[in-house]
Amino acid sequence: MLDDHEREALREIQRRLRVDDPDFAKSFGTGTRRLRGAAAPDLSRRAYTAMLVVSSGFGVILLLAGSPFLALLFAALTVWVWHARAQRDENDRERP
Repeated sequence: MLDDHEREALREIQRRLRVDDPDFAKSFGTGTRRLRGAAAPDLSRRAYTAMLVVSSGFGVILLLAGSPFLALLFAALTVWVWHARAQRDENDRERP
């Protein structure tokens, strides 16, 4: 995080850029929005996917091993992770 002095210095630089070369300053604003939308791969989405695969896999293995109660618990975990991932995706779409 920037302290107050650094933040004020950054605002002054931005103000000067907008005054001196408006096209140059606009190109930074457009690029910033583009970068935010095309971010690096979302590691938390990968984590959700890995949890889905592992929990459903364990559920199937436990069901085949003859432990329906534990298989049901892993199935519930799978449904919960699926719902959490879908909710996170929906929240990400609502952000500008």
